[in-house]
Amino acid sequence: MIFNILKLYLPPFAIAAIISGGLTYSVKILAEKFGFLDRLSPRKIHPKPIPRLGGVAIVVTFILLVIAYNLITPRLAFSPFQVFLFDKRLLGVLLGALVLLIVGVLDDIRNIAPWKKLFWHLVAACLVVAFGLGITYIRLPGGEHLNLDNFIIPVSFLGKYHFQFVVWGDLLSIFWIVLLINTLNFLDGLDGLAGGISIIAATAIFFLSLSLNQPAAALLAIIFAGAVSGFLPWNFNPAKIFMGDSGSMFLGYMLGVLSIISGGKMATAFLVLGVPVLDVGWVVLRRLFKGKSPFEADKLHLHHRFLTAGLTQRQAVILLYLISIVFGIVAVSVGTREKIQAVWWLLGLMGALVIALIILEWKKRRTRNE
Repeated sequence: MIFNILKLYLPPFAIAAIISGGLTYSVKILAEKFGFLDRLSPRKIHPKPIPRLGGVAIVVTFILLVIAYNLITPRLAFSPFQVFLFDKRLLGVLLGALVLLIVGVLDDIRNIAPWKKLFWHLVAACLVVAFGLGITYIRLPGGEHLNLDNFIIPVSFLGKYHFQFVVWGDLLSIFWIVLLINTLNFLDGLDGLAGGISIIAATAIFFLSLSLNQPAAALLAIIFAGAVSGFLPWNFNPAKIFMGDSGSMFLGYMLGVLSIISGGKMATAFLVLGVPVLDVGWVVLRRLFKGKSPFEADKLHLHHRFLTAGLTQRQAVILLYLISIVFGIVAVSVGTREKIQAVWWLLGLMGALVIALIILEWKKRRTRNE
């Protein structure tokens, strides 16, 4: 059993990691040559300008390997429908990834207004939905399903292309994907944090997909994990290159897609990403109550507060890795009822972290003033 899993899934992981690592080095050289650097500013914590655009290596690696595996193996099939030799849903995923890659590169080079980026996040998510990927039900604690496909609107485009808009399910899918895009975008504030958390989440989804007999979802997840793994050594503290928005948006997008592409994995993704998701919600609400834009950058995220409390970047990142690993193991090992209980533990942990950080920050200020 284990040998067969390694035989099927270790090669795509390793190939993706090797290609991504090599491409990251090439992108780093080009970014330095053309001056695509993350400059110093009051809210930045790196000590010198760092090349950005590292996300290009992740996205290009992922797209190339998915195309290659799609051509040489039938294992990347999610539906009975094909478009241009691609599974229909997979094609939607690749098109959405291309949209975010282009927008991310432009933002890394020229800076795009947050609301314009949000529009393109919606476009990418809508492409996924238009090609047939979406949430059709939510599994309830007792094992029952809450169906979301009982309100369907037929849609025709140019009188030629037809699809069905599953109102509640598709709206939830779009919201979920856009939420994770922005969660990972906000999370990318410490060296190696967004990349490492994404690998943990993708690995959890990989094992859950295997347990649910979803080989296509497992293959897609392991290719994604490999592409991010090749980049991570270049990005771990002290970072030699940043992924930029071209990478962080893609990470959130793919985790959103992977958690719904074959159903049954949203709770897993939420548990692994629970602390970042809750942190984003808290930070956005705080900004709105203060009359600020929810996209206005600051240093009040949980991972920044770890630094304020006295932890090093590596200590803060590793602590958040460990939290994600623990909840990832729980998510893969238990049923729906236990996952809901784990969400309550997650909320309690988040509250405990906030209280502990407030106390540490207070003690640090008190020591400084004495």
